Amino acid sequence: MEQRRDGLLLDLRRPHERPDHERPAALRHDLRRLPTPRHRRAGHALGRRVLRRLAARRRSQDHSVSSRRTPILCAAALPLFWGGAGSGGVARSGPAPDTLTVAYDVAGLRVIQRINRASEVVAVRLYLLGGARQLTERTAGIEALLLRSSEYGTAQFPDETARRAMARTGSVVSLEPEVDWTVFGFTGLARDLDAVWRVFADRVTHPALSERAVAQARGKLLSRARTRYSNPDERIRILATAALFQDHPYALDPEGTEASLAALTPADLQAYGRDQLVTSRMLLVVVGNVERAQVESLVGATLGQLPHGAYQWTLPPPAPELKPHWLVEHRAIPTNYILAYFTGPPPTSRGYWAFRLATALLSSELHRMVRSERSLSYAAFAPFIDQAIPVGGAYASTPKPQQVLPLMTAAIETLQFSQLDYFALSRFVDSFAFDYLAENASAADQAEFLARADLYLGDYRLGDEFVKRLRSVRPTEIRAVASGYMRRIQYAYLGDTVRMRGHW
Repeated sequence: MEQRRDGLLLDLRRPHERPDHERPAALRHDLRRLPTPRHRRAGHALGRRVLRRLAARRRSQDHSVSSRRTPILCAAALPLFWGGAGSGGVARSGPAPDTLTVAYDVAGLRVIQRINRASEVVAVRLYLLGGARQLTERTAGIEALLLRSSEYGTAQFPDETARRAMARTGSVVSLEPEVDWTVFGFTGLARDLDAVWRVFADRVTHPALSERAVAQARGKLLSRARTRYSNPDERIRILATAALFQDHPYALDPEGTEASLAALTPADLQAYGRDQLVTSRMLLVVVGNVERAQVESLVGATLGQLPHGAYQWTLPPPAPELKPHWLVEHRAIPTNYILAYFTGPPPTSRGYWAFRLATALLSSELHRMVRSERSLSYAAFAPFIDQAIPVGGAYASTPKPQQVLPLMTAAIETLQFSQLDYFALSRFVDSFAFDYLAENASAADQAEFLARADLYLGDYRLGDEFVKRLRSVRPTEIRAVASGYMRRIQYAYLGDTVRMRGHW
């Protein structure tokens, strides 16, 4: 379940883990995805869960969007758009200094470690930095194929031995190719760390990459790519990304296309591993009840033996500034899909926090206007993709796209021109922050939080200010980012073009 996630919250039961509510929560990758079982990451159900949390005090065990909850949601969203914009607020004390999170180098490899005595679970995440900027159209998916192939044999664990050794520990291996990096790691029990690490590290340092291993991994990735490019729920995101990031590295698919995956050879993987698997491209994050000395020993004897290289992490170039346009793919299907994307300010900007809240507010408005009041869609929300170039959007699947599009425009205009009530916005932020913190207490969530804060903000400690920065956003800043960023919108449409009736 961890192998494919770009979402904010995991629907995982964690019987071995107790969240430590006194620790800062994780800055997560909070892409609100389409809440339908057909979605490849439907388990995260991001848009639904955040919206329901904003609307209700108590969580339901049912993760579906029910009509019973709809009126409550609308009542929570509507009060934000009346009354004058106030100023000021109640001062809040900051968290106690974090003495259990440290950063250090082991043989040139940067390590961030958070010790959590309250949990038996340990999460290890290795970030291979660069993501799509390391790729070309021909090599798209090469890191995913290399690391997936290592599952079928390494120097110390030939053939199926690696898989069996990992399975004996019960640990869950995760592999997530993303536009800014590839994340390879595992989550397991602290007592099994030494055994799991041996397999994990050997997959990075000494993958066999035999013809048979590559063929097995390629088959799985090709099957995944065919689904990704044919399933409407996933295909629409590919179209929207292509519309937004023309001639930009983000336009490349880090998971690979059918053409690129089919063309890559074992020799390509071996050459890529020699050149790119260097410690300067790596960030290791460890969260759990593990001592620093143990981590240093494990890293120094394995990953620390890799060449250092000369890679330096930088933020990607800005997205191209384009006039609003449509990317359309005609399919004679009963349900039509509209997805509009717009980029936001970088995470280092103050406007980023206002943009994040504005996208959450837009999600509430879309749900109210499209689903609750008119029943034009089972899923209408605003996705948020947390990356170096953050992306917000507007999504709906509907049999009546010609009626939904004007409502999307109206929801955006509500944010741009309506006056927000300060105290209602404060309540909205409190609900947003509570849900965010409650759902990001696991070791894996904490690991990603630390990495994103370190790479996007420049210091892992700055992530602890997440809630403080959200609460500092003023209503005028919401209107400013909505007016400045949501007007630069690019549309993607998948479905029967006749049903749009010229409403492009």
